[in-house]
Amino acid sequence: MMQLPERLQGMTQAKWNALTPAQRESMCSFQNLNAQLIGLEGDRVEVVSETGETYRFWVGRSTGWAPCHLEIHNARSLGGGPAAKAYQSVRVVKKGPRR
Repeated sequence: MMQLPERLQGMTQAKWNALTPAQRESMCSFQNLNAQLIGLEGDRVEVVSETGETYRFWVGRSTGWAPCHLEIHNARSLGGGPAAKAYQSVRVVKKGPRR
């Protein structure tokens, strides 16, 4: 299990909900994000996994104080599983809309 940073020790959902968006952003722990996918949120990518498998997905990001990247199967999907920690390669195949 992941060790939370000291600033998040004792954090509860009620405490989190009471924070402003700016306070939440400053307290987030980004250690679960995949460094290869940072900045690609909303894009469709083709990756080669550590085992050599090639596949595509939309890059998403979960919410909360310890977000992770998500592998979203298609544009109609409402969510997806967590992205791998590392890929042999990542290639953007379609730029998504930017916020």
